[in-house]
Amino acid sequence: MTESVQAALLLMVALAAFVYFVRGGEVGFPPPRWPQGRARYFTRAAARIAILFGASSLLLLGIAGRWSALSTMPGEFAALRSLTGTVSLAGSAGWMLGGAIVAGALIGGGAARLTRRRLQIGRLGAVLPRARAELGWGLLLSLVAAVSEEWFFRLLVPLLVTLVLGSPVVGFSAATLLFGVAHRYQGWAGIVATTLVGALLAYAYVATASLWVAIALHLFIDVNALVLRPLLTGRISLRR
Repeated sequence: MTESVQAALLLMVALAAFVYFVRGGEVGFPPPRWPQGRARYFTRAAARIAILFGASSLLLLGIAGRWSALSTMPGEFAALRSLTGTVSLAGSAGWMLGGAIVAGALIGGGAARLTRRRLQIGRLGAVLPRARAELGWGLLLSLVAAVSEEWFFRLLVPLLVTLVLGSPVVGFSAATLLFGVAHRYQGWAGIVATTLVGALLAYAYVATASLWVAIALHLFIDVNALVLRPLLTGRISLRR
């Protein structure tokens, strides 16, 4: 079996996992002693992301013999760096990229604090913590999503598409669009916003040649939305 044929078969499995996620399948849950109420919702959401995106990525990368791609950017993506340029994490470009992300979060958080309103694009109500006890769930969901979704949308899908079609541009473009569709519960505005965020994360990954940079940025964005914003707007108080 040639590498491209194997990649095509693995891509079909990856897309099946994606479709199952978007359609809201239960993935064999609930198990015994499944939590109730809002805890059930957060646990189910985290489990589905971890299994359908995280575990499937590890499994399919292992079958393809590409676990090394988790720590070293595949050579198939190298050509893209002529388009994105190279960003050194220790250089001024790296600091500017990180500074822009942090500044955006601080400005948004400050505006939310002043207006006492959730400044957001798309419908996030379902995943936003509603009480202090849910902040931990928001943090867990942020961590699971950051790792699992980056493995799937910034590595697995772009790599498999590139191996099949020979174009990393098509690979990352397709994966970025899928990333947006995966957030369809947020409505069309949310799909557009997360697609743009996906493009930013893809740029960060390719430009720095580090998947962990994309994971860190993803985590920062999600924690900002699911933990910091509810606190800054006063929606949730740390006081009893």
